[in-house]
Amino acid sequence: MKRSLLFITTCLGLTTCKTPLTQQPPKPAEQYTVPPVENKTSTVNIPVRIALPELEKSLNAQLTGLLYEDKDLKDDQLMIRAEKREDIQLSVSGQNIHYRVPLKLWIRYDVGVTNVEANGDLALKLKTAYQIKEDWTVQTTTEIENYEWLQTPKLKLVGMNLPVGFIADMVLKNSKKTITKGIDEALGNQFNLREQVKKVWEQLSDPQLIAKEYDTWLLVNPQNIGMTTLVTRGDTIAGTIFVETRPKVSIGEKPNRPNATPLPPFRYTGTAQEDFNLFVSTDVPYPEAERLAKSQLAGQTFTEGKRAVKVEDIQLYGQGNQLIVNTKLSGSYNGNIYFTGKPIYNPTKNTIDIKDLNFTLETRNFLVKSAAWLLKGTLRRKIEENMAFLLDANLKDLKSQLQTQLSNYKIANSIFFTGQLNELSLQDAFLTPQSIRVEVALKGRLNVQVNGLN
Repeated sequence: MKRSLLFITTCLGLTTCKTPLTQQPPKPAEQYTVPPVENKTSTVNIPVRIALPELEKSLNAQLTGLLYEDKDLKDDQLMIRAEKREDIQLSVSGQNIHYRVPLKLWIRYDVGVTNVEANGDLALKLKTAYQIKEDWTVQTTTEIENYEWLQTPKLKLVGMNLPVGFIADMVLKNSKKTITKGIDEALGNQFNLREQVKKVWEQLSDPQLIAKEYDTWLLVNPQNIGMTTLVTRGDTIAGTIFVETRPKVSIGEKPNRPNATPLPPFRYTGTAQEDFNLFVSTDVPYPEAERLAKSQLAGQTFTEGKRAVKVEDIQLYGQGNQLIVNTKLSGSYNGNIYFTGKPIYNPTKNTIDIKDLNFTLETRNFLVKSAAWLLKGTLRRKIEENMAFLLDANLKDLKSQLQTQLSNYKIANSIFFTGQLNELSLQDAFLTPQSIRVEVALKGRLNVQVNGLN
């Protein structure tokens, strides 16, 4: 009896004889805090250029030869034929385009006893006022301002004079419809703003594969659109369409296309902003993070005096903005203990590290009463040192490749990205139900070149 009592007393005092603990601390609840929605918007600029030489060329190609003809001699004693004499010339002033249309006139005049003919040259002066309507169509209004005789028609018949003022008025009145219609059509064909803007708006909603090596997709996420006032620069009418966006870069499978939104109504703005931020979301899924952690820790044995535990398994999940590290041990302690720490991005190593890893409060309170030797630091320190999860892609290489792609990236026929990425900086690291996510911002400028608007 005494020997049995002595054996029991000895085993109660020695770890080597101690029955492994079956109790364990409570498991921390799994919960995730949805990160705040990024309210900042970036701006994509679309330069608009109407080259007057091109508009002039288009107009002269459309208006050729005979522009007006009156074949009825009886109504007013005159027959008039007006042909384009030479190329139409353009100039711009404010919101008006001015035209000079030289005409060659042939005139037949009934003087009573006979019909006589004369030739003359007349230059019409017109102007087109233009404005952009709410639906992005360009509305033009062309009217004749005045005229000048380049060569006044004269009759060789002695004592007879042509009513040149009346002739000029007739030419103005009757050629207005043909010439102004041609001008408005030429301007509309040369500057089909609505169709081009609508096309760009729809294309910007599509995910764009910009770095195939890293399966990197750019989502521009257009939110709003407007345009600066058109101004004249030399022989060019210039302006900037701006698209307010919430851009994002994702790595992996092609993201779903956001629900298409109709082209917003046109609105004027002041100077378009040129700053642009690309937010790169890089995810390390929990199974991948667990695999990396277990490759470093699973099977390792940690000793403290005569006591020893082996790491059997590791499970990771989130609680708010803290990562929970569920560590299963065997040996002198059988069961789970829980650590908590905040994930941070380490740009030097291109890893996600866990900062300030420590026991949860419930785990600490439990171990103080049952296995205080586990609190001495060796196990905790080793786990913290091995909690580094490599990102799938090196972000510096990604920035370089993005820069190469955005130098002249084709979105669709006649639509190209051109941009400059200047800075890479960490925005945040947080936990989602599926992964540890790090957001990095690439700052720079991004424009869209549209053939037909430039």
